[in-house]
Formats: sequence, C-alpha cells, structure tokens
Amino acid sequence: MLPLLSSIVLCALVLWLLFGALTALIYRLLRPRLRNIDPAQASHFLLAWLALPPFAACLTCYVLYSPDLAQWLVAGHCHFDNCRQHGPQSELAVIPAALLMGWTLFSLGRCLMRQWLPGRRLCEQLCRAGDITEEFVSIDSPVPAAFTLGWLKPKIFISAGMQTACSSREIDCILHHEKAHRVRHDNIRLLLARLFTAPLPRCWPYLALDDLELSCEKACDLSAAATLSRESVASALIRVARIQQAASPAASLAFVGSKTEQRVLALLDEPQLPMASELVFFTVSVTLVLTLTVINPLHRAIELIP
Repeated sequence: MLPLLSSIVLCALVLWLLFGALTALIYRLLRPRLRNIDPAQASHFLLAWLALPPFAACLTCYVLYSPDLAQWLVAGHCHFDNCRQHGPQSELAVIPAALLMGWTLFSLGRCLMRQWLPGRRLCEQLCRAGDITEEFVSIDSPVPAAFTLGWLKPKIFISAGMQTACSSREIDCILHHEKAHRVRHDNIRLLLARLFTAPLPRCWPYLALDDLELSCEKACDLSAAATLSRESVASALIRVARIQQAASPAASLAFVGSKTEQRVLALLDEPQLPMASELVFFTVSVTLVLTLTVINPLHRAIELIP
C-alpha cells in the first residue's frame, strides 16, 4: 500500500511541477493576445491558467490510477503474468514523494501565513480603530491611502489624509473602483492564484501573476468609468499617484499601484473586446486533449523507474 500511495503522490507533485514549467513557457506566447482583450475576461482566464498545473496533475493522476478510465487511454501491456489495468508503482517513490510533499505543504503554509492571516488580522484591527461609515472605513491617518482589505467580506479603507487631499469627485472614483474589487472578490482571486503557484519557482508564474493583478485593476477602473467617466477615473489615478506616498498593507488591493501609466492608457484607449466564445471553447478543448494524450507515455515512462 505504501509504494502505491507514494507513487500517486510523487506522480501528482512531479506533474504539478512539469505542467507549471510548461504553462510558464506557453504563457509567453499567449501574453500578447491576453493583453489585448477585455481585462475582466483576461483576469478569469489568467486565474484558470494558473490553476491548470495542479488541476491537470490531479486529473492525470486520477486517470492513471483508475483502471476503468486508464483502459481507454493506456495501451494494453503485461508485466510477466499480470495483464490487469494498473497504475504505475515504484518501490523507490517513498523518499522523493515525502520530500516533495513536505516542500508543497511548506510552500502552501507559508503563502497562507504571509497572505491570509496578516490580511484578516489587519482588517479586524483597522475596523476596530477606524470610523465605520456606510460605504467605507475611515482611518485616522495623515498618510494618503485607499485600499480594499479582507477575504470573504472585504472592506474598503480610506485614510483621513486621502480624504483631505482629494476632491469629492476623486473620492467617488476611488469608492467605485474599490467596490468593484469587492464585488469581483479580487483579493480571493489573487490569493488562490498564489496558492496554485506556491510550490513552483517564483520566476515561472511571475509574469502571469503580475498580469493578473494588472487585469484586476484595469477591470475595476473600467467598472468605475462605466458609472462616472473614463476621463474622471484617469484623472483620479494621476492625482492619487502624485499624493500617495506610503506603501499599502500586505494582502490589500490599493487604488494606485505600480502600473498607473498602463491603467491610464487602458482607460483612454479604445475599449478592448472580449475573446470570442468559440476561441475560448477551442482553447479549453485543446488543453484538455493535450493533457489526456500524455497519459499513455507518462504511464510507460514511470514504469521505467525501478
């Protein structure tokens, strides 16, 4: 039983790494296309892309070690007098499986400790110390800051310094932008993306994570512009970028980040159209077919391990 469980765990985790490397390479080819579609749709696609390695690894392992499914994808072959469908096993899988499992659990735990817990605690502390209004929590701080913090029930925080430095029109832009973050659950979206990529080397998903955050910001800018105007939101972005000095808290989504110029250009350029539904269906279908085609060669390759 132990060799079987170890083989399953080792197979799943190695596939997670392999699919992670593969998606990182392919993403460089997809990136120009994604940056030219609607930001809201791009954020959905990017989260699905970052979730692909762990889910594809689980799907592949399930098929590999499920006799009823494996018979459709694994070519029939025998081991001595055993011709039954079986998942690949190795007596040497115990130690590498334990090492990879330890690293994966450590990476996931570290991500939660750096993101989930600090964000939840800080949100509770700021709510207790701040003045809770109908639309946002006012923080008694002279530092200009505006951000959305929290996970399941995120809250909008605007400092007294920001309220003093900005006009009522600019505060409206900030509120509409941050409300869009809350409606879209962007904090949870980014947390899940970081969890999906936690065991991978940081350089692999860096571009996709950076683009995901930018897509979320652009989508919220456009959501605010739909109620107000593109020019007013762009003006508020430039204004806040000039007055904002302090860095935002960890695990928060600030009104102005490091991509102000790109966000302003996205507001002032022509609207970007969503990807056609046919192309989305084709992309998903090709990804699923390619995942399933690796089942048979992967089965035989694992069996080469003593």
